[in-house]
Amino acid sequence: MRRVVLAFTMFLAVCGIATAETYPSRQITVIVPFAAGSGTDSVARIVTQRLAEMLSAIIVVENRPGASGSIGATAAARSAPDGYTLFFGGTSTHAANPSLLKSIQYSPKEDFAPIARLGQFPYILVIDPALKAKNVGELLALAKHKPGSLSFAYANALGQLAGEMFKRRAGIDIQAVPYKSSPEGITDVVAGRVSMMFTDMTPALPLTRSGQLRALATITPDLSALFSELPSMQEQGLDFRNLSAWTGLFAPKNAPQEVVEKLSESLRQILTDPAVRQRLAEIGFEAQWIAPKEFAERLAADIELWATLTKEAGIERQ
Repeated sequence: MRRVVLAFTMFLAVCGIATAETYPSRQITVIVPFAAGSGTDSVARIVTQRLAEMLSAIIVVENRPGASGSIGATAAARSAPDGYTLFFGGTSTHAANPSLLKSIQYSPKEDFAPIARLGQFPYILVIDPALKAKNVGELLALAKHKPGSLSFAYANALGQLAGEMFKRRAGIDIQAVPYKSSPEGITDVVAGRVSMMFTDMTPALPLTRSGQLRALATITPDLSALFSELPSMQEQGLDFRNLSAWTGLFAPKNAPQEVVEKLSESLRQILTDPAVRQRLAEIGFEAQWIAPKEFAERLAADIELWATLTKEAGIERQ
């Protein structure tokens, strides 16, 4: 009996090695839970293009937007754990949704194997340039002068939480206006139909540079290397804690460890490439590779942070 068990153990070990050495042997599908053109989608396409070259594989990006990313996350969680279906998750799907949605069909911690966190989108506050406000203080003065006359657009979890925290911590009355995607919300801010929006830089950066939007602040405590001239909310008198919009790559739970490690190391190498980092910076993304173990630890801390902040902001589960 011991010989049988030993032989089976050796067989599993050999299979594990073979998995790492032969992977991938067919097409890989990467599910992105947001629409084409979104920040997450843009990062996914830049990174997977290089990953496909490195692995000599065909990688297909499949957009499955809806329900704050939970539709795509659920599909990925239910996929075969063989390394051929991967998932570009982030703050919405893996930190915020447990606190924002009444029911989700997946567990961010239990149904996924973290592969690598890839970096973050610095979030900024942009306003309609027609508003007579050059900084956060002047914007607050406008809001307090005419309560209820200003509004903020949001298209994702962080945009909603940032807007609600802004209202509560500044003591102002502004209306929340939901959108299906960030570009839609940005379009209405540019058109003057909505007053402001907390958004990642990807859809806003070219419009701020052209003057169609006015950027007032970042919400992260540290100045963004991509927008170094823009002061933080903290510097302008409002504490936004350590909110950030990050993205990373996941596999379904029980994916072969050898495959997870191979993918993680491949991503580490990709993010050290100056050309890749430059392309990501151009769309407003700060690249920073974080290994699976630390990624999992940060994820758990982020889930707790969101539980605290959504309760403080008075956001009800939808």
